[in-house]
Amino acid sequence: MSKLPILVLTRPEAAAHRFLMQVEAAMGRDVPHVISPILQIQPVGVWPELTEVEVILTSEHAVRGDLTGITAHCVGSRTAEAAQAQGAQIQTVAINAEALLQDLSTRPADYVHLCGSHKAVDISARLTAAGLSCRDHQVYAQEAQPLSEQACAALEGEDPALLPLFSPRSARLVGEAIAKPGRHLHVIGMSDAVAAEWHATTGNTAKIADTPTGDAMVSGIVAALGGHVA
Repeated sequence: MSKLPILVLTRPEAAAHRFLMQVEAAMGRDVPHVISPILQIQPVGVWPELTEVEVILTSEHAVRGDLTGITAHCVGSRTAEAAQAQGAQIQTVAINAEALLQDLSTRPADYVHLCGSHKAVDISARLTAAGLSCRDHQVYAQEAQPLSEQACAALEGEDPALLPLFSPRSARLVGEAIAKPGRHLHVIGMSDAVAAEWHATTGNTAKIADTPTGDAMVSGIVAALGGHVA
């Protein structure tokens, strides 16, 4: 059995540990890893009054307060599960922001996007341009932080390493944090936009997940790891 590459996880702490557990469960063994979040999630402000509105949730991090009886439109099943646990009535579960925009474009309502400080897709602007009512309410911030020395060494080193990237911003921040990707670094991006940002920042390419979902990212990492198991 050959040595497994090191898995470098740069998601926020809880999400990184959850992803690692999924990968190890699928592999049926421990996986060498480094966890070094490039972003830290911080709550912002007070929970808004949500009367006579429908909410848009593009991340589970936005689910910070009571959503009892509120109609919610979500990106991703994990976001939907978190919202439902807070009492939301789930109307839409889309695979990504573009799919959600398509779903909502013919469904007029008074929307509030409970969002973070950085948005890969400006949901409110897109819906407003389409003639719908939508406004942002920031409930969390994604604050950049440096990678650990161990993470940088793994990403820049000569030994094989795997790096899953889940957003264009994290791809840019990780790319900027290292001197140069190692020769045997294998990167998997969640979407075309993530891969494009990684290439723009580092000049290197990234494999794109089959679908923009967490499960597809796990499958991609497991497949890459499996190639190193005799």
